[in-house]
Amino acid sequence: MRAMRQFLALSALLLVAGCGDDSMSGPDLSAPADMTVGPDIAVRMPDGVSCGTMSCGVGQSCCVTTNGTVATSTCIAAGGMCTGGAVLACDGPEDCSTGSSYCCGTVKFSGGTPDGGAPVFQGGTSSCTATCDFTFGTGQVKTRLCHDDVDCTGLMTANKCCSSTQAPGLHFCALAISGFTTCP
Repeated sequence: MRAMRQFLALSALLLVAGCGDDSMSGPDLSAPADMTVGPDIAVRMPDGVSCGTMSCGVGQSCCVTTNGTVATSTCIAAGGMCTGGAVLACDGPEDCSTGSSYCCGTVKFSGGTPDGGAPVFQGGTSSCTATCDFTFGTGQVKTRLCHDDVDCTGLMTANKCCSSTQAPGLHFCALAISGFTTCP
């Protein structure tokens, strides 16, 4: 009986000794895991198209025309006419569906000389497409329209979301070009 009491006393002592120590020698597993969703998988809802200093509602497009160096932006019905201008049906991937997830912009121009002559705007478009790679060729530039650098993921030479005073309100995947684009 005495051995039984000693065994129970020793067991109780071990239980009490193991319960009172709050110092942890290992990681604290009581905190919840960080399950924050990052911007790369965030779902963005269509919010209209940026159009100069205003925003066109969902289901509208933006018509941008120029007269010399002055750009004029007007909201039009989707699919409407924009004579001599650029029709922007999207301004980023949130305006596009899963099958055509890139907002691809094309700007057409003439002129632009190596000695610094400015190119003359000839029109352009933006629309949702399944693919959109950056290309710069004679008379045209094609790139994705964006809101964050993550929208430019996968583009090798134009992997920053930039802006330009020559395209107010729009952001596009490009590289920083002094005097033309600003990329954060």
